This record gives sequence, structure tokens and C-alpha cells, in this order.
Amino acid sequence: MMPTVFPALFAANLELVHQRLLQLRWVMLLAALLLIVLGQLAGLVLPLVLLGQAWLTLALLNLATPWLAAQGWQARSLISLGLLADMVVLTEMLAFTGGAANPLASLYLPPVLFGALLLPPARAWALAIISLMAYGLLFVWHLPWPLAGSDAAYAFQLHLVGMWITFAVSVTLLTGFVSYLAWQLSQREAALAAAREAQLRDEQLVALGVQAAGAAHTLSTPLNTLTLLCDDMLASYTTPPALIEDLQLMHSQLAVCRDALARLKAGAESRPAPQPLCEALDERLQGWYSSRPDVKLLRHGLLQGGPMVAFDPRFWPAFFNLLNNAAEAGGGEVELTVASSAGWLTLQIHNRRGSLSDAQLARAGLAPLDSNKPAGLGLGVMLSHVTLSHLGGELNLDNDPQGGVCATLRLPLDTP
Repeated sequence: MMPTVFPALFAANLELVHQRLLQLRWVMLLAALLLIVLGQLAGLVLPLVLLGQAWLTLALLNLATPWLAAQGWQARSLISLGLLADMVVLTEMLAFTGGAANPLASLYLPPVLFGALLLPPARAWALAIISLMAYGLLFVWHLPWPLAGSDAAYAFQLHLVGMWITFAVSVTLLTGFVSYLAWQLSQREAALAAAREAQLRDEQLVALGVQAAGAAHTLSTPLNTLTLLCDDMLASYTTPPALIEDLQLMHSQLAVCRDALARLKAGAESRPAPQPLCEALDERLQGWYSSRPDVKLLRHGLLQGGPMVAFDPRFWPAFFNLLNNAAEAGGGEVELTVASSAGWLTLQIHNRRGSLSDAQLARAGLAPLDSNKPAGLGLGVMLSHVTLSHLGGELNLDNDPQGGVCATLRLPLDTP
């Protein structure tokens, strides 16, 4: 399963993995150079010209790889070429230093494992077969073991040291590289989990939008009927004066409902002309006041003027959801603090009653919760959270140590 799973999982990061392999190849080239020097000091008679040719071949390929990438070679093709070159050069060096008797022959394993992790099955198996053939060839085609003299005990000791070096190099390579790939896998899994959560949330919103469209179609007729009845009663001379004020309030509430349904059925409002920030807020809050005459709103911070802005129409439902939540949780009193700085709008909506549990704070905006008044956290907060995220903003909810809940809304201002 490994040859098929890892290439798919790391397809998006193959370029980064390829860069890591280039760096690792330079490390291995330096290690080979060090081993040649140590071999000379240990009394080995090495064919330096032949070994130097193999070393330079791999070094030149590593230098040429960025040029090949600039010519349009894909990362997977460059990885395949590099691993194949590693095997060819390793075979040359082993053939010049004793062949299969050289304890460093086990270094065939890391390239084979990297190929199994990073390449498609066909290339991975081709690389494995090439390594088997190359290792078998070393039994019949190689130069003698490069040890001066005939000290068998010394030769055996060198062989044991070589085995330990091979084991150490293999363990380091395999542990380091596989750990790196496992870390990449965990990062990708975390990103996939976040994407699945976002998709589930969007699916919930789509389902909610379908239901809302059906409700808008169903409610339009009763609202028109109630508006006509209200108009008739206001125009009638027989209506008691004590009911006139209530009928006028009912008429304004019905107008708000009709406007909301008209926007919902239209799908989206056109973007308004730019206007000062506080003027845009005042204009929209007037309509909100008419639907919530029982709420006392206290304004702080920026009260007049402000930068010229053109709010996205999706912002207002998210904003009023939070205001309504705070009004219901705060017993009819809400504090709104407005600030604008460096192209960002900051709104703090504060109610002075109730608090949110740790579980509610952790899930706030991520999923619909049962609204437990006076906390007042439910579907509206999730809708506001998603909308503000789509607009490039953010929403944070915190308990106030002095009591109540503070919703902090930050939104980049779309200035003309």
C-alpha cells in the first residue's frame, strides 16, 4: 500500500521533498569524500581517479538539477532521475572498492525506500529491480578489495567498521526522511480535517438557504394580507384611537419583514455607493431600531464621520444577528463600540448579563448550539462567523470579568 498512498499524499509537496533530497545528496557526497580520505589514512589502496570520476558525475547532476527544473522537468521525474543516478554512482564506487564484499553495499536500501515512498508503483518497482541487478553484478564485476598487504584480521576489522558505518548511515537517512514525511502527512491530514469541517459547515448553510428561500415564498402572501388589513384598519374611521399607535407599529414591523424577504428572494443586494462609516451604520441601525423598539442601544467610540466605505451587503445580516443575540441575552440593553484604524473596522457588541461556558466559547461559530439564555449563543453566531470569514474578517467571543459577553468583530474596510 505504501507505494500508492505516499505519492498521492505528497503530490502537492513533491517540489519541497525534491529540494530536501538535493540537500541530502550533497550531504552524502561530502560523507563519501570523507570516507575516501579516511580510507587513505587507514591504508586502503583506492583508485582515486575512478572514484573521483563517479563522485564528480553525481555532483554535476546535482548542480544541473535546478537547470532541468527550469526547463520544465516535473519534480517526480527529477526525483526518479536522482535516485537512479544515486544507484549508478553507488554501483561504480562499490565496483572500484571490492564489489559485493564492500560493507557499504547496504546503502542500496535508502534509495529503494525513497522510491517506494515517493514514486508511482511502476517506477518504484523498476528502481528496486535495478538495485537487485546492480548488487548481483557486483559479485562478478569488481576490482579487488583495496587493502595493502595480506593482514586478514585487519581486513575483517575494517569490514566490521564498514558495516557499522553503513548501519549508522542507513538508520540516520531512514529515520530522518521517514519522520519528515510523517510530519508532512500529519500536516496534510490536519488541513484535510479543517477542509472537511468547512465543507460540512457550508453544506449546513446551503441547506439552511434552501429552507429560507422556501420560507420566503411561503410567508410573502400572509405578510401582504396582514399589511392590507393593517392599512384598512388605519384608514377606517371606526378604529379606536387607542389602537392607532399599535397599528402603526405593526405596519412598520410588517414593512421590515417584507423588505427582508425581498432581499432574500433577490439573492443579494447590489453594492451601495461609498459613504462615511458612521453614516452607513446610523442608516442601517435606524431600520434595526424599528424592529427592536424594546432594546436600548448605547453607542461608544466613533460616533460621526469616519472613512468612506462601501459595505458588502452580506455584512449587515451578520452584524444584526450579533446585535439581536446581545439584546436577548442582555435583557434589552446593548453597548456598541465603534473604532476604525489602518483600514480595519472593529465593533464590540457587549451585553452585561450572563456568560458562556468553556465548551460554548470553544465551539462558538463552528456549529449551531442550543441557545441557553441569557448566554444567547445559537445558529445566528455560526452564520455571522461564516459570513465574516468569507468577507476576510473575524469574530471572537469572550466573557467579561465584570459580567456579560463581549463579541469583537473585525472587518477589513472596502474603501473606494
